[in-house]
Amino acid sequence: MSEHDVRLQQLQAWLAGQLPSLFAARGWGAVPAAELTPASSDASFRRYFRWQAGERSLILMDAPPPQENCEPFVRIAALLASAGVHVPQVLAADLDQGFLLLDDLGRKTYLDVIDEHNADELFDAAIEALLKQQRLPLDDKLPHYDDALLRREVQLFPEWYVQRHLGRAFTVEQEVAWQRVSQLLIDSALAQPKVVVHRDFMPRNLMQSTPNPGVLDFQDAVNGPVTYDI
Repeated sequence: MSEHDVRLQQLQAWLAGQLPSLFAARGWGAVPAAELTPASSDASFRRYFRWQAGERSLILMDAPPPQENCEPFVRIAALLASAGVHVPQVLAADLDQGFLLLDDLGRKTYLDVIDEHNADELFDAAIEALLKQQRLPLDDKLPHYDDALLRREVQLFPEWYVQRHLGRAFTVEQEVAWQRVSQLLIDSALAQPKVVVHRDFMPRNLMQSTPNPGVLDFQDAVNGPVTYDI
């Protein structure tokens, strides 16, 4: 990690101020020497680091304002946890700076470990977690998966896959067909019963954990169609 990373230096200084009270409150003893390493990143400005001292590990989220806002993560984590979904516990937070300290749900995603021998067991657990989420009452603080949002998302297919990945463009006939299919999908989604929707409930965001699965990347949750996550 670069010594010129000012944001990381600020994160480390904040962490140093949080650990003594956290360790005291949890009865973990003195704060030990530890290693801070990159854990992951995603398609945003957010970064994640793993604080590791022996067998104990914690996760740091760096979500720099104004590009990112930690408040939805904290709020939706509490919402999902209230339903029994296994999400990271927020151990400390500074929303103004965009820093969160979380417990560590592990290093292995479902995508890393799934095979023909464990697929049924892992996906049974994932479906059970999804059902817990869907049984939640609709949250009036969550955005709604409305026509505009659905239309923006279906447009990602021609823009990102057809044009950018394949390097091609729809013919006039293909564009007409795509618009017809898009409208069918949008109409179907809007007609369905509404539940709390994760929006990215897939093996990369499901951690092999105890209990399975640990669920990540839920901060963009919405109220939307019941079939979306499945």
